[in-house]
Amino acid sequence: MKSGIADAAGLALAWLHGRGLSLQQPRSRASRRVPVLGFHRVATLRPDHFLTISPEEFERLVRALQTRFRIVSLAEVERLLAGGADVEPVIALSFDDAYACNHAHAVPILRKLGAPATFFVSSAFVDSTTPFPHDVRRGFHDIPSFTSAQLREMAADPLFEIGSHSVSHIDFSAHPPADAIERELHESRSALEAITGKPVTRLAVPFGQRAHHPPEVVRCARELGYERLYSYFGGSNLIAPDGQVAYVLNRLGPVRFAPSYVFAMCDGYEGRQAFSPRRTSGAPHAPDFQPSGF
Repeated sequence: MKSGIADAAGLALAWLHGRGLSLQQPRSRASRRVPVLGFHRVATLRPDHFLTISPEEFERLVRALQTRFRIVSLAEVERLLAGGADVEPVIALSFDDAYACNHAHAVPILRKLGAPATFFVSSAFVDSTTPFPHDVRRGFHDIPSFTSAQLREMAADPLFEIGSHSVSHIDFSAHPPADAIERELHESRSALEAITGKPVTRLAVPFGQRAHHPPEVVRCARELGYERLYSYFGGSNLIAPDGQVAYVLNRLGPVRFAPSYVFAMCDGYEGRQAFSPRRTSGAPHAPDFQPSGF
């Protein structure tokens, strides 16, 4: 796995150099795209887990990001997209699922560096020893989840936001009935608000590809009052001249690579592990969705 990551990072670095870019690119240049990165685990426990980055690698990445971007909250991302004008280079950070290792490792690093982040939490796993099904399928049965106390402590810090990731990390591509969709979105938000005492206004849809965002899920989220949905479509979010911000925005990831690879993803590299699907020329996009692209 490590050699594959090194190979990917090398290809990405070569791609950056080919475009006249570097890891130390100044952040004074205006931009019309706003990337949002998605992480899962920052951990020393089970470092072989497929969605894991070490604390040392994570801190090195965040420090590198700060040389080129101002790290902002998702609320600031949405405000800048709505402004309709070029912006200074900014980027946002997010985490999915409910991994307690992020309280132990990611949160202290983010606080030290003054970097905001949103944690999208599947509420059924809070205070639970039940592992995520996607972890069980890969042989991981012993990875702790957040406790309510950890979430409350995080939510009390203005750097951090708690968002919904459904109740059970449901696969919406299976087209569950309408009452199940409503339960997953409503009960997750209610449970997280009860724990944190803060409003939960954003949802990251589990798995995050187009098939996991059927119209009934988007419609239900709107009806329940979620302000925005976040996907894993790949690509940055593009500022539209009319300032109309799409309801479903893009994220890049899951991130577990070196800074060179992450910078290349932000700048348009579509390597085999970048999770940035190429657009078909002329393909229509539903108005709810931010088109993938750079």
